[in-house]
Parts: sequence; C-alpha cells; structure tokens
Amino acid sequence: MATEQEKLDYSEPIEVSDGIYWLGFYDENAAFHSNPYLIKDGDEVVIIDPAGITEYPQVASKIFSIIKPSQVSHIILHHQDPDLCAAVPMLENAVGNKDLKLVTHSRASVLIHYYGVKSDFYLVDKNDYSLTLKSGRRLKFMTTPFMHFPAAIVTYDETSKILFSSDIFGAISKDWSLYASEGYQEKMSVFHKGYMPSNKFLSAFIEKIEPLDIDMILPQHGSIIKGDMVPKCMDFLKTLEVGLDLASSDEELYGWIPKA
Repeated sequence: MATEQEKLDYSEPIEVSDGIYWLGFYDENAAFHSNPYLIKDGDEVVIIDPAGITEYPQVASKIFSIIKPSQVSHIILHHQDPDLCAAVPMLENAVGNKDLKLVTHSRASVLIHYYGVKSDFYLVDKNDYSLTLKSGRRLKFMTTPFMHFPAAIVTYDETSKILFSSDIFGAISKDWSLYASEGYQEKMSVFHKGYMPSNKFLSAFIEKIEPLDIDMILPQHGSIIKGDMVPKCMDFLKTLEVGLDLASSDEELYGWIPKA
C-alpha cells in the first residue's frame, strides 16, 4: 500500500490543513528546498515567504490555480533573504492589488526595499505583533533574534494552530519528503549547526513557543512537522548545540556551514 508521502503530487499545491497550502518546488537533486505557503480565509488570501526568482514560475502557477490574484491581501516576509523575497516585485505585478501589504519587521523592511517592492509595509512591531483578517482570524508574530537575522519573525495562526517557523525547524537533506518522520532531527541538526548563532537563542525561542497550542510546524526549509514529531523536534532543538557553541576558531565555525 502506498504511503501518504508516495501519494502526494508535488507538482500541485498541497492542502496541508483546512485552507492552508504548501506551494513549494521539489528538486530531487537538491538538498535545500524552499517552502512557500498560502492561507485562504474566505475571500482573503495571505501568502507566506513566496519565492526566489528561479522558483517563481512554479510557485505562481500553483498560487493562481487555486485563487484569484485580487484575493491576495498580504504577503508575510519573515526576513529579508532572496530565497523568499526576490520574486515579490513579480508577485506584486501579478496580483495587481493597490491595497496589498507586505508584512514584516521594520528592520527587515529597510532591506526588503532594495528588491524594488512597491506595496506598503505592514510593520509587525508597529502593530502589536498581530494581524487580524477580515473574518476576525488573528495571526500572531514573534521575534526570533539572530535566527538568523536580528529582526527575524515567525507567524502563529490561532485558527489552525500552525506555527510558520521560517528558518527554525528547517533542514537540509537530499532525502526529502513533505512531512517529517523519525530521523528528521538529524537533518535539522545539519541546518541549525551552520545557520543559528548559539543554543542560548535557540532554547529561548523554544521556551517562548512552548505555551502555544501547536498542531503543526511549517518551516521555510525542510519538512512539515506534525503529530508527535512536534514535541520531539522542539525537545531536540532546545538542547542542540549550534554555531558558537561548537567552534573555538573561525575555521572550525565555517566547517559547520552545510553545503546545499
């Protein structure tokens, strides 16, 4: 009998929870995969960490196969990296919504500006770290200092109980699948050791999210975490030594940076 993973068609948008879609692009030869997401809340749509330029055609095709361009009201950008921001100007043009808002932290907005974006920013640090959609659905934002940007953020959707965790809980591996299974912790270890500064920041973040009711974790890289893998992965990262914890010299530190 085919497993859940084997039944999935990665060329199509995949609904991972009610109204929440994975829009990613699977390359069997790559160890580094990006995961854009979409929240469809009635007639309103929020896109999360959309794409780099090279992935944009596939991501855009998936987006507009399930929604109308005019429905997109917000694009959440958890930080300023090109793998999630570079295609925003193209997406803005495709959406054509003059009221479109780019949701991010003010410190990230300063750098995102250089991609040539034209939409107004919705700055989470100026809006009580929350965004309420027309239906009343609330998205909460939390800062994740220096993981891996000083003003990086994550998003918690109170309705679905999903944490969109950006780089945290991410992984690097050519043995990729959409959903995490036993052994995913080692794939996270490779990614976090090279990209996160120290366990001091990592464990503080885990303690921040522990009180939340989390059904699923959707990272920007790696696999979706659900079920009993959620507490297992949280416990694993809480004690994982990363970055400066492992290095006594620059040469040793750079040795931990994974190769895509």
